Amino acid sequence: MFRSLFLFVLLSFSGYAQKGHPKINTKASQIDSLLWDLDQLSNAPEVKWIDRAGTVQSLLYKGVDYEGHATQIFAYYSNPALLKGKPTGKSKFPGVVLIHGGGGKAFKEWVEKWAADGYAAIAMDLSGNGPDGKKLELPGADQSNENKFEKIESANLKDVWSYQAVAASILAHSFLLSLPEVDKSKTCVTGISWGGYLTCIVGSLDNRFKAAAPVYGCGFYDESDVFKVSLNNLSLAGKNRWMRYFDPSAYLRFAQPEFIFVNGNKDRFYNVLPYSKTCNLIPENKRTVLLLPNMYHSHPHGWEPHEIRYFFESVINDNAPLAKVGKAIANGTEITAGYHAPVSLWSADFYYSNDTLSDNEKRIWAKQKVIIDKEKQILTTAKPVDGYKYGFFYLRDHRNLSASSEFIFP
Repeated sequence: MFRSLFLFVLLSFSGYAQKGHPKINTKASQIDSLLWDLDQLSNAPEVKWIDRAGTVQSLLYKGVDYEGHATQIFAYYSNPALLKGKPTGKSKFPGVVLIHGGGGKAFKEWVEKWAADGYAAIAMDLSGNGPDGKKLELPGADQSNENKFEKIESANLKDVWSYQAVAASILAHSFLLSLPEVDKSKTCVTGISWGGYLTCIVGSLDNRFKAAAPVYGCGFYDESDVFKVSLNNLSLAGKNRWMRYFDPSAYLRFAQPEFIFVNGNKDRFYNVLPYSKTCNLIPENKRTVLLLPNMYHSHPHGWEPHEIRYFFESVINDNAPLAKVGKAIANGTEITAGYHAPVSLWSADFYYSNDTLSDNEKRIWAKQKVIIDKEKQILTTAKPVDGYKYGFFYLRDHRNLSASSEFIFP
């Protein structure tokens, strides 16, 4: 019946074959009762092209089953050649999977941005919608609170939105890896808000990625100013089940790609303490934290930081990395930290807060000057007179690229 409603056709790209298709190393995720079949998700999904004429093409690909029926997922795809209206030819491009957040969709302009930056890019809809916002014939889970949280109480775990969205994201990667124009050794993933949350899980399970950039999103949802409300409305068993199966904290310790965590210091949904705990689940030599002062929370603001691309290219192409700040040390009246910067620094500030009573979004922060010793690569600032509970160094170099320390707790 499914094929009478919606006929999937196999990819018809020249040179396409499953032979040599990269597979997820399932032994890396040492998790009992892992929900996702990573062997199956490693295979390229069946695809039906909707539009192959434009500079950004559209397609449907087969997802995992939802509530007993097959599903289809809408996505946009482009690459640098397509964006210029040229045939792909024999060119090879790095690939990137773009995962939207709450209230989001498959953003065509996000794909255009990354194709212009030199990547083969795919962005998919994770709410069962097509390009016009209408439900597909065979939709998966939408992003309702019921599908994200309440379903954990009674439904099959594989019908919870998080399961569906993680599977759809890994399948999008498998699709990219099946394309002859994609360099299979140079693929990355980034997501915004709930998409950042998904990036934490997807980047942990799918070790074919070389780099991952969660924006805003993190783990420890039971400590979020916002999401803990939905979790606390569940039964204790339901809450524990959600945290065990769908919180990124259950998976990040198995991650193999390099991670850059991008956030502001006043994000409404992902606050300082759980964010810091999440970052620390990735080994120090594989993580970079970028805190952007007063960063707004939205999809466009989430894909704006060009530091994400510079980070990816430092990993996949061995380009010059972002500046890196070491651990802060308090010495009497000063706070110091070493740093490494391939390009000399332009400016540095120290942001700090004593406000432990406000929600993360409303917390009051102050900033003060930092002395940069470029020869010794040391940052020095005066210890705030009234002390501080949270702090971080924020830097910009002469490429106009931002960098920061991780959150500092005295």
